[in-house]
Amino acid sequence: MTTQTSPLRRMLAWTGVILAAALTGALTTKPLLRYLIDRHATHNGPWRTSATTGSSAANPWERAAVALAGLYALTPQEAVYYTAFTDSSGEVLRGECRYRVSGVPPPARWWSLTAYGADHYLVPNPAGLYARHAGNLPPSPDGRFDISLAPQAMAEGSLPTPAKGPYSLTLRVYNPAPEVLAQLATLPLPTIVREGCP
Repeated sequence: MTTQTSPLRRMLAWTGVILAAALTGALTTKPLLRYLIDRHATHNGPWRTSATTGSSAANPWERAAVALAGLYALTPQEAVYYTAFTDSSGEVLRGECRYRVSGVPPPARWWSLTAYGADHYLVPNPAGLYARHAGNLPPSPDGRFDISLAPQAMAEGSLPTPAKGPYSLTLRVYNPAPEVLAQLATLPLPTIVREGCP
């Protein structure tokens, strides 16, 4: 005697399969994209970039990462994007810790440093301060800059970070000089030094 599965049972079984597949995809997409991007990225200390971001030469993984973590990417001649998920010693950036970003301004018309939470959104803060750049940093006689990173950072030259959990930094180099694109892996970029954790 054969038993037939009812249409309702078949529908519930397929619904379970589809939900399981969707959940698996949602949980693995970001880590997989990050792995693939990191593997194909140009590395410069803790910073990662690509010469093809924002161009027609970008591979599908890179385009997916831009779509997932950002809204739009300019061409490399308009902007180069460096992203750091770790400090200069390779430890994951954590909101619970304090860091100092130090360096010289990259050769470009303009540059900025922005912190993003794990959700890829700007870090909410009472000061409404979301980026540091040449226009809002205290001048330094030797041409260098120092930016302190900490939750609710309010001191001059500081940038607020999340209160806890991992986050990332993006260094945008607008209208870069030709040597930026020629030296993506060797260009002198800021160091990110952990100063302490509570």
